Amino acid sequence: MLWDLSNNAFGLDISDRALRLVQIKKKGSGLTVSSYNELTLEPGIIDGGEIIEPEKVSLKIDKLIKEAKGDKIVTKNVIAVLPEQKTFVKMINVANLGGKKDLADGDVLTEIQNHIPLAIDEIYLDWKILKQNGSSAQILAGATPKDISESYLKLIKKSGLIPLALEIEAIAIIRSIINEKEQIKSGQNIAKLIIDFGAARSGLIVYDQGTVQFTVSLPISGNKISETIAKTLKIDYKKADQAKIVCGLDQKKCEGAILKILMSSIDNLTTHIKKSITYYQSNFPQANPIAEIIICGGGANLLDIDKILSTKLKLPATIGNPLTNTAINKKLELDDKKIKSYTTAIGLALRAWQKGDIV
Repeated sequence: MLWDLSNNAFGLDISDRALRLVQIKKKGSGLTVSSYNELTLEPGIIDGGEIIEPEKVSLKIDKLIKEAKGDKIVTKNVIAVLPEQKTFVKMINVANLGGKKDLADGDVLTEIQNHIPLAIDEIYLDWKILKQNGSSAQILAGATPKDISESYLKLIKKSGLIPLALEIEAIAIIRSIINEKEQIKSGQNIAKLIIDFGAARSGLIVYDQGTVQFTVSLPISGNKISETIAKTLKIDYKKADQAKIVCGLDQKKCEGAILKILMSSIDNLTTHIKKSITYYQSNFPQANPIAEIIICGGGANLLDIDKILSTKLKLPATIGNPLTNTAINKKLELDDKKIKSYTTAIGLALRAWQKGDIV
């Protein structure tokens, strides 16, 4: 969803367990992260992307802004994220039934109903044409239930902010970690698999032909991993979280204990990833082979997660860099590990400097 865009805006990442803020400013010929902040949310305030207690979230947003590190946030303009589990994004082939130069909205609505398990009058829909010939077109479609979108709008306005855009998370992540200019130079015949490894939930994004092709949720999260470690080792959650960071999946650390504990979860994860790859290759006629896995989000700090997935999936895997298209002010205390949790917020903040449709 898109209203009016301005360079003077900040990105606001709203998730079940945390709020994150990033503002980016122009410095010389480049863009630089000038402000950031993060606050945790108590369980149940936001659940599964649904805002349960808007009053409490609004107070947290106010605190998040007032206590931002770096430059003071003086703008009210914000670009916020819509919850991944409540949104839909997919590349779709649409027949141009009218045969006109410009694809008609009716053609899109006719086809979109075959892909979204909700009535058209229950969703907000946004789309843009990727390719078009006389009889058909490829579009990237994004949709979210009206009640979810309106609840986020209401929350933002309640917090005294001006919503410039609500954006699907996968689009923000791609904007943060993919260098589109380099992608074009290397050719767009290589598909990438992005795994957004978050604290409360994880998602998979297929990026091909210069755009998101589809997204799907994955059965793993940072919190679940810590809970599994705590339960197995009979230790408290905080110690389990520390063990996850210190030992990771390295066989040489902690006698490989964490790797053994998490192997079942990793196997389950790789099974779902393989199914997603098969689905993509089988159902998207112009699909290119998956050539690389990029892991992002706070869970990318799990030591050796890239090596384990690379071995199991027989594909090169790397840790995504959320500063691919920007830099960070050297005065800000945001290290390489912490910055990974800001991937979505950075992508949202970059949106303020990018022209074009929201999807």
